[in-house]
Amino acid sequence: MNKRDTILKVALTEFSNNDFENASINKIIKDANTSKGNFYHYFDNKEELYITLVKEAWQKKMEFMSITNESSIFILLQKQVMAGIKFSKENPEYYQLSRRFAKETNKNIYNRVLSEIANEFANENTNSISPINYDSSMISNEFPKEFVDKFFSFIFNNINDLIDDNDDLSKIEEELLLIIKVLKNGLEEKES
Repeated sequence: MNKRDTILKVALTEFSNNDFENASINKIIKDANTSKGNFYHYFDNKEELYITLVKEAWQKKMEFMSITNESSIFILLQKQVMAGIKFSKENPEYYQLSRRFAKETNKNIYNRVLSEIANEFANENTNSISPINYDSSMISNEFPKEFVDKFFSFIFNNINDLIDDNDDLSKIEEELLLIIKVLKNGLEEKES
């Protein structure tokens, strides 16, 4: 493993256990068994390192969750949620980093990372950063694509607020399925 990869691996652990403000570059340098000069050879600063890690986690998760050929938005959503849970189980540090990022209190770094992710997706010839790759035929014509993209982005960006604050993935899976059920059927009791 080269020095840059070693720094990223150690930094993943550090940022998975600490928010942006409390993560320590000195600890990363020490644990990576490298020098400050070597660190700054690869990364301009802590912010660049953090953005690199979150983008890497996002990219790996999106590759993992790439699901196509579904006729229902809710089946697609459910499969992507399940793929996300599987990804989380197989990549616990990326999962922890993503949870920490979702709760990031430093709004400047939070917005900067989102902007960087949006720019990267835009460079891949997409018109949105919708967290699910859906076909417009899955959605009622009464909803403009821009609204649907914003809606799904809002749901995914705020989904952690709807999930109990624990790391029990089976409990999270249950709660995510409830969210999908509400999206599909609403909260109103159906008349018999």
